[in-house]
Amino acid sequence: NSGKSLDIIEIDAASNTGVDNIRELRETVALSPSSLRYKIYIIDEAHMLSTGAFNALLKTLEEPPAFVIFILATTEIHKIPDTIISRCQRFDFTRLSFSHIIEKLSLIAKKEKVQIEKEALEMIALASEGGMRDAESLLGQIISLEDKNITAKEVQEITGSSDKKNVAILAKCIIEKKSSQAISVINELSADGIDLQVLAKSTINYLRQVLLLKVSPQLKKYLSYELTAEQIEKMIDLTKISQTEEIVSAIDFLNEAQNKISSSVIPQLPLEMAVIKSTGKIPSRKKENEMERKFFEEEKLTSSSGSILEKEEEKILKQETSEKEENRQEKISPVPAPKALLKEKQELEEKKEINPDLDIEKIRLNWKKLLLDIHPYNHSLSAFLSNCVAKKLEKNKVILATPYSFYQEKLSAPENRLTIEKVLGNILKANVYIEVEIDRNVVAPKEEKTPEKEGRQDSLIDDALEIMGGKIVEQ
Repeated sequence: NSGKSLDIIEIDAASNTGVDNIRELRETVALSPSSLRYKIYIIDEAHMLSTGAFNALLKTLEEPPAFVIFILATTEIHKIPDTIISRCQRFDFTRLSFSHIIEKLSLIAKKEKVQIEKEALEMIALASEGGMRDAESLLGQIISLEDKNITAKEVQEITGSSDKKNVAILAKCIIEKKSSQAISVINELSADGIDLQVLAKSTINYLRQVLLLKVSPQLKKYLSYELTAEQIEKMIDLTKISQTEEIVSAIDFLNEAQNKISSSVIPQLPLEMAVIKSTGKIPSRKKENEMERKFFEEEKLTSSSGSILEKEEEKILKQETSEKEENRQEKISPVPAPKALLKEKQELEEKKEINPDLDIEKIRLNWKKLLLDIHPYNHSLSAFLSNCVAKKLEKNKVILATPYSFYQEKLSAPENRLTIEKVLGNILKANVYIEVEIDRNVVAPKEEKTPEKEGRQDSLIDDALEIMGGKIVEQ
């Protein structure tokens, strides 16, 4: 009853980790208890024992005297060897509830004839994180340092924790979007010497608790280790005036601010910025992205499709030309035009009025000019077109025909189509688009062989050899 006994021996494993310490223990185990029925050995922090010490203890654990009980206490059960665990009965102790710790501390304070405020007890219980021994140890330290009347402010100064009331006020201001009041709370606490990192951590934890209750009131059972029933009810009231995404954003901003406090020139600045962001005084990242997307969509709707297409065509043509000038021998990967853009162009062109001066004969007469004008943009494309004919005209769509599927595939590529349509449209002074089909009966038009044409033909042959990767067998 006095709390003292020679037959209860507590051993700190962190200070007695070696084999010699366990050998001394084995020698005293054989001695009978002096006054109690059993002799009890409590080995605290048992996971700190060395492997050799565990092996030395193993034999005694297998066959202990009838009057000896070993209690191995640890917070890291995974560090205890399986051979030891298999020879013991295991009892797992969960964290005690917040209210249970406060009740026990109140009883101790009453027996010690100490007056302590309720808020002070809550701070001690919160700092213990569900461990009764830690709570009792902390209370003992405070009693030894202070007088018989302990206030919440004194506990706050000793533990370095934040006042739960101030944290609740700050969190409520953030949820209610009262940025001015929230900033005032931060600056007042900073002036009082409160650790702003601890304040940020406490506020994050408070908002986390509100978030859990917002997600589901059933989760309140997991908060009983940290909160009283009264505090939980107050948080439930806050969930009714808050939005889940807003709480999540506030936690993100405060978490980011906590990491910046130590390196900030003005310690409270990161917290103030987090409050301003959380209360919506400046657009969040998500809102900024939505505004940006909306702006570009409106720009696309208000601007003409033709101008968009022309910019895309010019971009492709410039890129292709510059790449070919840099390295003619390197095979260039085409820059794909957006499918949506091509579809938009087709629909737009079909709706336009047909140019009355546009006919298939005019296109055929200008075919040689097309080959020459397109050569600076893409000499390979000029070679492909020399083996095609303008077959027919449907409204403003020019149907080209070629006997080779390879040519049809290359000419139908989006970037090549855009180039042909651009150059042909400039020649005809009309908006056209092309379609390429295979016709085995097509014969490409022949040209007279003049020195100039022969030179150009040789150039086209060289281009074909470069594209096909072939060689001249006979000339």
